[in-house]
Amino acid sequence: MESAKRMRAAMGFGGLIRNPRMRDRSLRNWCAWCALQSNDEDTTSHGSAGVGVAATEGDDMTVVAADEQEQMGSAETEDHIQRILAAIDNYTRQVSEMLDAGRALFKDLAADFEERLCSIHRERVERWEEEIRELRARDAANEQARALLHNAQLHLLHTVRD
Repeated sequence: MESAKRMRAAMGFGGLIRNPRMRDRSLRNWCAWCALQSNDEDTTSHGSAGVGVAATEGDDMTVVAADEQEQMGSAETEDHIQRILAAIDNYTRQVSEMLDAGRALFKDLAADFEERLCSIHRERVERWEEEIRELRARDAANEQARALLHNAQLHLLHTVRD
């Protein structure tokens, strides 16, 4: 029991191994170690020191064959993982390039938008200023006409009274 705790601690169980590939390898090693321990406990003769000795050679060959098969499967798995990691790197690079292109595009669009918005504002303000000048000119002409009419009215009133 104590050796299992030490093995677990050495393997990094309990969330200590952050790398998934290393965690998978550690888990496989742990499972193989547990299988050997259970086989040793089931098929051993204990001496006075309590050290287990394998009863049959076939059990050892089975474990070795399982390890070789696991390593072959592990190599295939590692190849598959490497392809996935390469795809992740490729996708990350593409996203980075799209972000850079998008930033450049939005930077250009922002400059064009700002320039166009400023020109629209300038044109609109110029139209309103022109409208104000026209209103003032019309008002001045109206004031002149009103003053002229007022003078004519006064002149007529003076001529009628006289």
